[in-house]
Amino acid sequence: MPRILGRRLLSAAVTLFGASLAVFAVLDVLPGNAAAILLGTAARPDTMAAMAHQLGLDRPAYLRYGSWIAGAVSGDLGYSAAYGVPVRGLILERLAVTLPLAAIALTLAVSIGVTLGVLAAGRAHRWPDRAASTAAQLGMAVPDFWIGIMLILVFSTTLRWFSAGGFGGWDDPAAGVRSLLLPAVALALPQAAVLSRVTRAAVLEVLTEDFIRTARAKGVSAGRVLWRHALPVAIMPVLTIVGLQVSFLIAGAVLVETVFNLPGLGRLAYQALAQRDLVVMRSVAFLFAALVIGVNMLVDLAQPWLDPRLRRG
Repeated sequence: MPRILGRRLLSAAVTLFGASLAVFAVLDVLPGNAAAILLGTAARPDTMAAMAHQLGLDRPAYLRYGSWIAGAVSGDLGYSAAYGVPVRGLILERLAVTLPLAAIALTLAVSIGVTLGVLAAGRAHRWPDRAASTAAQLGMAVPDFWIGIMLILVFSTTLRWFSAGGFGGWDDPAAGVRSLLLPAVALALPQAAVLSRVTRAAVLEVLTEDFIRTARAKGVSAGRVLWRHALPVAIMPVLTIVGLQVSFLIAGAVLVETVFNLPGLGRLAYQALAQRDLVVMRSVAFLFAALVIGVNMLVDLAQPWLDPRLRRG
C-alpha cells in the first residue's frame, strides 16, 4: 500500500505541474497583452506600463511562473485587479459555498444513480428498467442550468417552497443547506443519469458470474443478491465515474451558481472572466484543476482498499 500511495502522489504532482504550466501559458504567455485586456486598448501608455509592472509582465515568463507557484505554495495568490483585495480571501470566501454545494450534489447523484442502476439491473428488460433508462436518457440530454431554471419556476415561483436564489451564509446551517438544495439537485440529476447507466451495466455483468448463481442456488433472496453480492463487486467502474464527475460538477457550478445567484467559486470565475481579472482567473483555474486531480487521486487510492486483488497486483 505505501508503494501505491507513493506512485499516486507522484502521478498527481506531475499532473498538477502540467496543469499549472497550461494555465500559466494560456493566461500569461500566449500572444496578447494582459494589461491591455484589463484596461482596454484606449488606455494611456503610462497607465498601461504601470499596470504591466503591477502584474509583473515586464519580467521574463519563467520568473513570473516561479513567483506565482511560490506564492501559491505559501498562500499568497496576489491581488485582484477588479476587487482590489487579496485573491486568497476571495477564494476562501467562495469555497464556503462551492464545496458544500458540490458535496450535496455528489451525494445526491451517487444515491439516486446507484439506486436506479441497481433496481434497473434487477428488473432488466422489464418496465422498471425501461422507465429508468428513459429517465437516464432524459437526464443526460438536459443541461444542468436548464434544470435549475425549471426548478426555480416550479419550486420557487409557483409553489414558493424555496427562495429563487441567493445565499444567507452559514450562521443558520439549516437555511444554508436549504438555499443550496435546488442548485445541488440541478447539478446532481445529469450526473445521476450517467451513474445509473454505468451501475446498471456493471451489475448486469456481475450477475452472470458463478458466485451469483451459487448464491441463488443456496436460496439467497433477489434483493440480497443485488445489494450484498453484486453491487460490492460492481462498484469499481462506478467509483471511477464518480471521480470523473467531480470535473463536471465544478464546470456545471459556473452556470448553476450564476442561475441561482450564489456567491460561489464558479460565479467568481464567471465574474473574473467578465471583468477580465486575469489574476483571479489564473488562481481559480488552477484551484479547479487541483481539486479534480486530488479527488481522482483519492479514488485511485480507494480502489485497492476496496478490492484486495488490486493490492496483490
